[in-house]
Amino acid sequence: MAEGGFLVKFDGKEVTRCYAVAFDYDDRQYIINGIEKKELPFGIKSITVEIE
Repeated sequence: MAEGGFLVKFDGKEVTRCYAVAFDYDDRQYIINGIEKKELPFGIKSITVEIE
C-alpha cells in the first residue's frame, strides 16, 4: 500500500495487505477493511500483523 497499512501472515505466509483487519475466533473468521469476511484456516499456529 502506498500510504502504509498492514501485512497479514498466517504461519509466515503472506495472506493479504489491508488498512484494517479484525479477528473473530468464535466464528473462525477474519475481516479485511471492515467489509470482506473470510474463514480462518484450520491448523494455523501463528498470525502475524506487520505495519508497513
